[in-house]
Amino acid sequence: MKKKLDLLPYLYALATIACTFLVGRLLLWLAPDNTSPWASPLFILMNLLPMLLAFAFLRVSGEKASLWQCLKGAFPLRERWYAYAAAAAVPVVYYGVSALLGNVTLTGAPASAVLAYFPWTLLQGGLEEVGWRWYLQERLAVPKCFGGKLLVLSAIWFVWHFPIYAIPWITAGSSNYFLFYLMILGNTFTLGAVRELSRGSIPCILAHMLIDTMAVVMLVGSDVGKIMALSGVEIVLSLLVVVLHRRRAAACIASKSI
Repeated sequence: MKKKLDLLPYLYALATIACTFLVGRLLLWLAPDNTSPWASPLFILMNLLPMLLAFAFLRVSGEKASLWQCLKGAFPLRERWYAYAAAAAVPVVYYGVSALLGNVTLTGAPASAVLAYFPWTLLQGGLEEVGWRWYLQERLAVPKCFGGKLLVLSAIWFVWHFPIYAIPWITAGSSNYFLFYLMILGNTFTLGAVRELSRGSIPCILAHMLIDTMAVVMLVGSDVGKIMALSGVEIVLSLLVVVLHRRRAAACIASKSI
């Protein structure tokens, strides 16, 4: 039984990638140039699939008795304040370190464009965090190894993006897949650290939305060395946050047992 439960997250990953690929092929057939009314709904569906399939797997596996329980688990009303602080820090680190490295280009877009784009990022990226962080990260069978678990998750998340970036009217993070993986790797660790601090998925969703939204006004460049440095900083800071959080949690448990 335990082996079946250990395999379930990987089945979820394969199912999510396969369904995203199929919807992507349908989108390319119906809306190859973004002029069809099907373009936006299908693109949004591709980004919602990680969340929708996470809920489906929770119901099929019996972990959650109803959709309402899935929603309550993913979107708890009460969340830790420091999880939101960590979520706000994610785009600061991503764009701040890139700026310090001289690897950011300002687009010149007005602040109004940022505000207008922010709500759309919920459907075009934010809600996928329910699947990747809230569901998959917590269930990947990589015992006692936070870093190893996130390496596996980064590979899954990287492959999942392939059908999305096969759409000609979607702007990829980089046309170089190695660079794009480095970006995915760094973000996997920062978002993974936010998830460690959180009760649900909302702080991760917020962090993802903020990263996507800020791309309206500033773009991270494609310098290999600078992207490697950025990912390295993100990984080190994320591991440090998780270690400190776990030590604090262990100390709190120890003090209560005295």
